[in-house]
Amino acid sequence: MTTQDKLWRRFVDEYDIDVPESVIESELEYLKLAMRHNMQYDRLTGGDAHFFPDRELDGQQDELRTEALFQAKEPRVLKAVIAEQGITASREELEAEAVAVAERQGSTLDMVKRFFGDDLAMLERDVLERKAIDWACDQMR
Repeated sequence: MTTQDKLWRRFVDEYDIDVPESVIESELEYLKLAMRHNMQYDRLTGGDAHFFPDRELDGQQDELRTEALFQAKEPRVLKAVIAEQGITASREELEAEAVAVAERQGSTLDMVKRFFGDDLAMLERDVLERKAIDWACDQMR
């Protein structure tokens, strides 16, 4: 985990925002389901046997609940920080993100624009969230 990831997780953990218990429980159930699936896949592909998956999951209950809380809280914190800080994305930032996407995908800017549209509006959320995370991590330093 990078320093930025650690700072972001700490920021989310410390951020005071309501998260409905039902949302946390849904995330917890999703995490358990994904882990059961991975255990089953391990068993089918010759990996670890996982003879007692429920016991394994029970043993990880605290870690799973912590992760479920983070997963449920993170989008709410992002939305709040973006609104509170008035974070926006300029056309230049959207263009830069499109260039970065093209480079990562081994594609061209034209192809990225064909996929996301000339206005690049579909990239706006990514830019806003990255700027919010950067701002939050700066506050934690």
